[in-house]
Amino acid sequence: MTTTTMYPSSGAGDDAPAVSGSAPGHSPRNSRQTPRLLTRLHFFAGIICAPLILVAAATGLLYAVAPTVEQVNNHDMLTAAEQHGDAVSVSGQVAAAQERYPDLALAGIRLGDADETTRVLFNDPTLPESTLRAVFVDPYTGEITGDTTQYGSSAALPFRQWISDGHRNLWLGEPGRLYSETAASWLGVLAVGGVVILWQRQRRSDNRVVGMLRRDGSRRTRMMRRHGATGTVIAVGLVFLTVTGLTWSSVAGANITELRQNLSWTEPAVSTTLTGADHTGQAGHEEHAGHEEHAGHAMASAPDTSTDFDAVDRVATTAHRDLRAPVTLTPPTAEGEAWKAAENRASWRFTTDTVAVDGTTGQVTDRSDSADWPLAAQLSAWLIQLHMGTLLGLPNQIVLALLAAAVIVMVARGYAMWWMRRPANGLAVPPRRAGRGRPTPGTLLLGAALVVYGVIAPVFGVTCLAFLALSLAWGTAKNTARRVFPRS
Repeated sequence: MTTTTMYPSSGAGDDAPAVSGSAPGHSPRNSRQTPRLLTRLHFFAGIICAPLILVAAATGLLYAVAPTVEQVNNHDMLTAAEQHGDAVSVSGQVAAAQERYPDLALAGIRLGDADETTRVLFNDPTLPESTLRAVFVDPYTGEITGDTTQYGSSAALPFRQWISDGHRNLWLGEPGRLYSETAASWLGVLAVGGVVILWQRQRRSDNRVVGMLRRDGSRRTRMMRRHGATGTVIAVGLVFLTVTGLTWSSVAGANITELRQNLSWTEPAVSTTLTGADHTGQAGHEEHAGHEEHAGHAMASAPDTSTDFDAVDRVATTAHRDLRAPVTLTPPTAEGEAWKAAENRASWRFTTDTVAVDGTTGQVTDRSDSADWPLAAQLSAWLIQLHMGTLLGLPNQIVLALLAAAVIVMVARGYAMWWMRRPANGLAVPPRRAGRGRPTPGTLLLGAALVVYGVIAPVFGVTCLAFLALSLAWGTAKNTARRVFPRS
């Protein structure tokens, strides 16, 4: 991702190579058509979209380290006392938490590992959507260690929730999601386009990698090489962030969800119906809830605030037997339904199984093992967790933080090169426009790729058309100025 052209201001793009596959007989001017188009698109998109990408990278950097900060900052609340004797029953822990909030309906119970406290979750109508009241109970003493809120299926506490909101919608609510969708949709385009432009520019070098590391030339040229070398190294990571980030977007995300459903790439959901009726629903977008939360929370309000404590212990026993902690128990939302017990996402956990449990008998009535999901659904879940930094623990978070920091450096260098490129009496002009001759095969391929991507990601399509209009307006204004004020 860059914010400037890779060519000098004088004759920008004149030394660009002919596009591979161009038809014989094309003039040299026409053979430079595709590189000039790509360079000009890179310039306008970089200048205008870079601030959004910078914000997304800065908030993404904070979000990448948020899980570790959360664990350190809330250590006493999240950590249970040393195990001594038998643990307090799960129903006893729920009862202790309900003494604090007797008027709130139970939403779920999150059972952690042996050294973790239990989270008793309540539906609080005063809290935002997807946010639950969480009371932390020591499973060995029954004492309450903390009281806060929990956000989504990723079980984010307030700091991580705040960072997530900023990364997703700039703390502006639903309208703010257009910022992140614009940033995500252009990030991969700028990354791929920048690499193509750079490697074309290094075409005369016997070793293109060595060419990017040369130290001769002007300050701007050296910075451009470092900018390009960094972009080449992280390009795959930027494309990954684009692909996974768009799944949470408001417009492209809906298109991706529909495509996944049509191809049966979604996660099957367990049936909580105790009558044996078929259940055809699918999990849809629930795997995104921990980071994006736009689909609402899976734990709906219980019919009333009463709790069947015997059922709590039966379901907890079944969950401990059939699933791995941490696991969340969700009570039924209506008569004739089963409890749901689902394994939570955790570091180095590649499967998250779910069972439906009859609260009166403790028997499993339905099961969904993620190992049996369609491969595309499993890959989607893993990619989402990689984006969130939860799949591979601390190493995952460190890589994401370094990637975000590299994007910040790239944006800063891009603007620095743009500033260095300016003439003494104004701002730097855009790269030279492509020739108006017959489109080359490369130009047709580029145009087709942009159209297809614009259909999948409509926000990209609209902004791309806006950049095209801006480019045409700039060129028209420039030509008009030359006719009105000819050089002496």
